[in-house]
Amino acid sequence: MHRSNSNGERSKLIPGVCTIRYVQKFNRYEVDSGLKLGGAKRHRKQFKRKSDAINYARELKERLDEQGLSGFTLSREDQIDAECAFEILNRQGSLLEACKFFMRFHGTHKSDLLIKDLIDEFMHERDRMSILDSKGSSARTYKDYNHRLGKLSKEFGRLPVISFKEDDFLSWLRIRGDIRGMMRTTKALFSFAVEKKYLPENPIRSKIPKVKIGKPSILDDHQWRSLALTALNTQAHRNSPRGQPIDLLACVVLGLWCGLRPEAELRRLDWEDVNIEDGFVNIHDDWKVAIGRHVTIPDCAKELLRQCIHKSGPVVNPRNFRKRWEWLRKSAEVFDAWDSDIMRHTYASMHYALNNNKQLTINELGHCNSSMLRHYINHGAKMRERSKEFFSFGAPTQKNWMPTTLRI
Repeated sequence: MHRSNSNGERSKLIPGVCTIRYVQKFNRYEVDSGLKLGGAKRHRKQFKRKSDAINYARELKERLDEQGLSGFTLSREDQIDAECAFEILNRQGSLLEACKFFMRFHGTHKSDLLIKDLIDEFMHERDRMSILDSKGSSARTYKDYNHRLGKLSKEFGRLPVISFKEDDFLSWLRIRGDIRGMMRTTKALFSFAVEKKYLPENPIRSKIPKVKIGKPSILDDHQWRSLALTALNTQAHRNSPRGQPIDLLACVVLGLWCGLRPEAELRRLDWEDVNIEDGFVNIHDDWKVAIGRHVTIPDCAKELLRQCIHKSGPVVNPRNFRKRWEWLRKSAEVFDAWDSDIMRHTYASMHYALNNNKQLTINELGHCNSSMLRHYINHGAKMRERSKEFFSFGAPTQKNWMPTTLRI
């Protein structure tokens, strides 16, 4: 135990500021400024280590040198609060930064809400609004939200919402990939938090990267013919005794010659939406865009649709659809060239090539990204003769054609 002798051997005087002395009773070093700092009460503070007491005394001297007594105008109670706040901060930030953080989030509620709980609430709200048919999410969008936010929750789920930092998020994104999709989804999540007053502002300020649109894939002349004729001649074919008929002619025809979207439009259609005689397909206004549309059915497509073995109920039978769809594309020998929008891209390129009219193509497609439209135009400029053959296609009415993989 340290002991102090009668000559004050363990005392240290900082002229004009304070005296540092060892207090044997408490085994502490005391900084005593008396009334030098202003106020009606003596300013004293104790430290376990002498070095800490000396550092504090130096800070007092610096404040006096720079600000004079005005730097100590706080009441003793306020000074004690400030000193306690410094201890809580534990050198992780300044008191000014802490005050700014408090004022930023002052007035918000659920300040202890975790990101995983915010995600649960967000998804519940999307689901509820979908049931109420009010600005909800499509099944595909809901699935994307669920997938991406699940990844976000795994990484940041136990972090309080107010502690989420954009820099940490972006560093994680660069490693993970899917930057555009994940940023768009996470921005939507925190916009929801702002709407609910859990946050004063969205912590993600970076702009969502623009999509890079490459050259659209289209089917060549042999491929679209093979797909259409295979679909025509295998409508009643079954993969197994208990399996569903392939029955995908309407799906192929409306995808190739009407350019319907595979998920949002084709798989929602009912035969009541297909008017073969008057030559249009009714696309409902709550499927993909705010305003519905009538898509023209060209004459060649009418003849093919009349040969469909079923013309009631869903246009695309949902039972075992993916297996049937995969079998058809493999049988038509187009599977390796496939991407999800290839029929729509083929239609758009052929349609512009035939009509040379951007607005007409846009009207039939519903809406079209301007960058993608430029690709359709570039394709169409070289495809006029091919487009004439495409839109005058006449399939055989008798089953005298079969794809290579089905010939005996």
